Amino acid sequence: MSYIPPADSDQIRLGRGYVLREHVKNYPINFPCNFKKATYFLKIDRSKIEGEADLVLECRKGQMTLEGKHFNVLKFSVNGRNNFHYDGNHFKFEVDDGENHVKIGYRTSATGSLQFLEDRAEVSSTGETSNPVYWIPSISEPGIKTSTEIFVMVRKPLLAISNGELVETKDLGDWTEYHWVMDFPHSFYLTSIAVAEFSVFREQVDGVNLEYYLPKGIEEYAWNLESTKRAMEFFSSYTGVRYPFKKYAQVVLYGMNGGMEYITSTHLTWRVIHDKRADVDYSADSLIAHELAHQWFGDLVTTKDWANIWLNEGFATYFQALFTEKDKGTEEFIYDMYTKLKTYLEEYNEYSRPIVSRYYKWADELFDRHTYQKGAMVLHALRSLLGDDEFRKGIRTYLEKHSGKSVDTEDFRKAMEEVSGRDLTQFFDLYVYSAGHPEISVSVQYSGSPTVILEQGQVTYPLDLEIKLVTDSGEEIRHVQFNSPRMELPVPNLKYVCVDPKFNTFVVIHDNQGEELLLAESEDRDIMCRIRSSLSLSKYSDERAIKTLGRLIDDLFWGVSYEASISLGKVKTKEALEELSRHIHPNPKARRGLAKALSEFKYDEKASAIAVSLLKNEDSYYVRAELIRSLGKIGIQKYREEIKSHYSEDSHLDVIKSSVIEALAHLGSQEDYELLMEKAFKGESLPVRESATRWLGKFGERAVEPLSVLVKDKFPRVRSSAVEALADTSSVRAIPVLQAVLGNESEDGRIRALAMRKLYSLGKVQSKQE
Repeated sequence: MSYIPPADSDQIRLGRGYVLREHVKNYPINFPCNFKKATYFLKIDRSKIEGEADLVLECRKGQMTLEGKHFNVLKFSVNGRNNFHYDGNHFKFEVDDGENHVKIGYRTSATGSLQFLEDRAEVSSTGETSNPVYWIPSISEPGIKTSTEIFVMVRKPLLAISNGELVETKDLGDWTEYHWVMDFPHSFYLTSIAVAEFSVFREQVDGVNLEYYLPKGIEEYAWNLESTKRAMEFFSSYTGVRYPFKKYAQVVLYGMNGGMEYITSTHLTWRVIHDKRADVDYSADSLIAHELAHQWFGDLVTTKDWANIWLNEGFATYFQALFTEKDKGTEEFIYDMYTKLKTYLEEYNEYSRPIVSRYYKWADELFDRHTYQKGAMVLHALRSLLGDDEFRKGIRTYLEKHSGKSVDTEDFRKAMEEVSGRDLTQFFDLYVYSAGHPEISVSVQYSGSPTVILEQGQVTYPLDLEIKLVTDSGEEIRHVQFNSPRMELPVPNLKYVCVDPKFNTFVVIHDNQGEELLLAESEDRDIMCRIRSSLSLSKYSDERAIKTLGRLIDDLFWGVSYEASISLGKVKTKEALEELSRHIHPNPKARRGLAKALSEFKYDEKASAIAVSLLKNEDSYYVRAELIRSLGKIGIQKYREEIKSHYSEDSHLDVIKSSVIEALAHLGSQEDYELLMEKAFKGESLPVRESATRWLGKFGERAVEPLSVLVKDKFPRVRSSAVEALADTSSVRAIPVLQAVLGNESEDGRIRALAMRKLYSLGKVQSKQE
């Protein structure tokens, strides 16, 4: 029987602000067939595809369904019969008991998750939940698995990359046929195709063939992917399960927006490519590690349904962090996890839901921060609860027991229970099947001698806490079981307290001890103690608090420096600005915090002057971009020309041009509007177009018409930026435009889901205005 949290309610079970009236409960579909093999013959000529599918199914008698969007069906047969129904999205047909043979001939064009870039002759699968159904007859449900064999004909000199082993290449005159075989059973959504002109780089690690496909012309950046070997060695060692396939390819594509873990052949966005100047504060390592981790968590073992997608994404997010710990050290790992917590909390402020939720309209809605970042935090809490050794043994048992299979959260729970000997029902019920998270308020009361007061939030969690108590006599680490709403710890001669100094627990700490104690805590050796001190000191504006935050900006670890800068910005006094300007950290990732903090000093001439001065000597693309952005947010009109003067600068992903656009949007003149209009439609690069589109919403009513065109752009990121901007206009005229996005059956599910939520938020804005 499941543990029911105290004060159990719909808010705990369903969450807050997540479930919408459009949502329905989704369960795995019961198909009458299992797939034995799927063979596809494809001829790809630019955006046009001619295909034949030969599917072998083991069935019980009944009606079977396959998916395929916008196909021109040329022929169809099942066991020689051609009785079927196709509605533009689904094939429905009768199957017999035993083995069935389905043959389908069709034509289609690149649309939906199959991207075609005409200027680069690039065709590639880019999606996940609905990826395969735009180019092969298949099933989008993740619990259905099959082996695949793909024959792909493309014009020379193009290459065609797919899954598994390349067993044969045929020269057919002006064409080349590539024959790929993936004999390990996998979900259809993990099947991929990538066609373009590539340069290929190869190496080996532990007998696994590593292949790197880079678009022609950017071969010099192959070093951007060099962490792949280290990550593969680490994941094989940590999980106790060697990389499970013979090859691992990474294909860099201009049509990709992020990464997608197709089995043995990950597709990576071109945005990972960067020069040495960008490398000081930008790295592709996290994305590389995340997608590689999916080969274990998602490909070797796959979620049974989308409701349990955290078993893929939460795991890949956490194992990326574990690789960071191995590759860059403990402090980088702790700050990475702390950043994940902050990222999740930003979404939690908008809505909350259980990690496993069956409520959605499109499966893409579940690919949010509850799945990724909160999922990673839950695994971190579980690792802390069990200890690293038992956690690793449990992971190995889970992978070995379910290799090649589809799983749900209960399969994972049982594997961890089997190894640890613990009953984990309560843990999973609280952290996975319920919304919310632990919160603790820390304060100190004085009645004779100091008493540390710990108070939990709305729900009481059973927490194993490490508490650092620093007194006049020294330091004591106390391990406590905190299972009640409130706990009191009398501590004579207390100097300060730091709860969870190693960030071992998934808990939000509100450090409310007094200023004197926070000042002392700022000198602690653990970075989380120093960070929490800096966060709480932002509530004070006296000289000692400001000077302490200034000292923390000089901290040896860049993450502490970044947080201290942000906190000093929140003080917003003349003295705080003066202190901020005195501390220039050598690490550019820390300086980004200082640059961002300047934006807090609205209409302050000195803050603008500091930003301009820092720009003169700053080399980092990203710090320069943040300084320019802050100039716009400060809001002094006379700095418009200074901002515009930086538009000509080249930078990684055009972050500087994009920051100029955002800064001008904050200034908001007609001239700025016209520039954004021009760049939204004809910007020098895709990031520039995305930025200009995103910030058009700042111009209100007049931006609705151009945004109604941009929501139909061929690039998904431009379309999603247009949806965000439409909501920012707060115009009633934006509502039918967003409704059209919502009703567009060919639109990406994530963009439709975004439009749906923006319609709700826009409705609230309108009702307030009325």
